[in-house]
Amino acid sequence: MASAVTPIKGTHYRIIKLDACGNPVTGTGSMVVVSKGFVQVQMDAQYEDGTEFVERTADGTLCVNQKDNPVLKRMQLQIDFCEINSTGASYLASARELTANAAGITGLGFAFSEGSPTNRYSLEVWQRVAGSGACDPTGLQRYIYNAWPNCGATKVGQYTIQNGRSTFQITSETQAASAAPTIGWGDGPGSGATWLPTGEVVQSLDHWLWAVTTTPPPNPSTNPTTLS
Repeated sequence: MASAVTPIKGTHYRIIKLDACGNPVTGTGSMVVVSKGFVQVQMDAQYEDGTEFVERTADGTLCVNQKDNPVLKRMQLQIDFCEINSTGASYLASARELTANAAGITGLGFAFSEGSPTNRYSLEVWQRVAGSGACDPTGLQRYIYNAWPNCGATKVGQYTIQNGRSTFQITSETQAASAAPTIGWGDGPGSGATWLPTGEVVQSLDHWLWAVTTTPPPNPSTNPTTLS
């Protein structure tokens, strides 16, 4: 039976550090950031237009008129953060984190230098379900689970200092998810809950996953955690 739901708002996001091959990093050196401090995530699908074949006869009549289907290349993501996590932001944008050991704080900012961004991450975003479909028949709250398993090529967008709030904006591009059978993205990073339907796993050409779930989002945390 198909699901028919109405997504509304965004509740949480989770960012997980990946290695260069798109596999989640676990244990020492890993990074998980969970927060509600974002304004929006905007996705634009990037397609390669299909090749068009047109040929006319000598009197101008169409002899061949055919166009190949477009090909999905990647998703482009724009993320606007209203809460700036120094560790998460510096990692996403391949910047250098400014650290200090005073008062138990280990990250106080970041610095950008010349060069190409190299860091990769996965992004998961949860939404609520609006209206009469907000809960399942047993009374559990339903959520929309969005996952982009392999993101990178991140660029920093506009940052405005004004008589008002400032947001930290980045744009990233997706790559196909890792196909590694044992260390790849699987049914979601880590050994905790999964938000994909039972039996579903990320496949090697996937760029974006969207699923209805009753599993609540993880709890936000100021300090990044490790992935096990």
